[in-house]
Amino acid sequence: MKLLQRYIFSQAFFPAVLSLSALAMLALLTQSLQTLDLIVENRQSAGTFFYITFLALPQLIGIIMPLAVFMATIYALNRMTNDSELVVAKANGVSPWAMGTPVLRLGVYALILHLFINLLLQPVSFRQMRAEILTVKTDIASQMVQAGRFVTPAPDLTVYAREILPDGGLVDVLIHDGRDTDSKSTHIAKTGRLQRSENSTSLVLFDGSVQTPLVDGGLDVINFETYQLDLSDVVALDNVLRLKSSDKFLHELLRPDPRDYVTPKSRREMAAEGHARLAAPLWNVALVLVALAFILRGQHSKLGNSRKIAICAVTGFLLRLIGFAVASSAEGDPALNPVQYIIPLLVILVCLAYLGTRKRMRYGRKRRLKSYLAAKLQPAPVDSNAGSQTA
Repeated sequence: MKLLQRYIFSQAFFPAVLSLSALAMLALLTQSLQTLDLIVENRQSAGTFFYITFLALPQLIGIIMPLAVFMATIYALNRMTNDSELVVAKANGVSPWAMGTPVLRLGVYALILHLFINLLLQPVSFRQMRAEILTVKTDIASQMVQAGRFVTPAPDLTVYAREILPDGGLVDVLIHDGRDTDSKSTHIAKTGRLQRSENSTSLVLFDGSVQTPLVDGGLDVINFETYQLDLSDVVALDNVLRLKSSDKFLHELLRPDPRDYVTPKSRREMAAEGHARLAAPLWNVALVLVALAFILRGQHSKLGNSRKIAICAVTGFLLRLIGFAVASSAEGDPALNPVQYIIPLLVILVCLAYLGTRKRMRYGRKRRLKSYLAAKLQPAPVDSNAGSQTA
């Protein structure tokens, strides 16, 4: 029995890993399209793109994990049914519950992993991703300077740099500053560097000159070795890291810090997010039991189980969509938060009750008993050879 259960577990485990990897890559590709726009607009490196995309992976895995385990369960059980492995096991007296226990154990393992992702891994990765996105958005070099192009970050201010070095240095810089109509000036420098502190943002120029037009039509030229141009009024970027509901830990969602300003709407959203993180892992076990209830119970058909599998897949996906809909609606109505737990728990109880009933087994015994009595009541065949020997 243990050997059979280990075999069934292995047949479901590897398809679960494969389907989870495939769905995760597909979801990651969709997520990367959103990140790509941010990276291209702010001229960041490919390493930054892959890093931000990788940090979004835990949440994506948490979303698709129940569906991946569900699909793997259907595939494994259907394959073993078509190869008559489960049929032989049933014929040898193995109950549906004994055959379904290994797959159910896989669902429990997925539940534990899903819970770990929701409660710890996702908040940690999303906090880091939010900080990285803030760094990208507040990169003043990408906001103000583009290599080989004239950029106007503010009215009457034009900035040009022939090249931007990997360390952030600027080469062959030209700045036309006309923000003050009384003293317009043009700055030319061999090199430059953007600097930012807590209170100010400035562009430091090296080895250049400042050209200021005079009233009489002349040009006043002042050479310098170092010149600092204040850009604090131009670069007014919000550098405060603000966390969303997906970035917070469970205790921060269910019991917000009184020192933080939390509106009633955001409080409802955080409560719905917190309960969703606790309720979503239950779907790993619920969907596995749905697959077991459809495939393990009932008579084997030589024509295949395509209809049964189609109904099972549609039922499982519809149930999971209902779970997503309830979680989304709970953001506006806190009374729906308990429903996030009730639906998967109800599915689990119904499937366990169906798998545990012995109605079909009694029916099978009655049919075997009828066949046995019919065979007994048939008259014994006459042996012609025996009669001739007697004669």
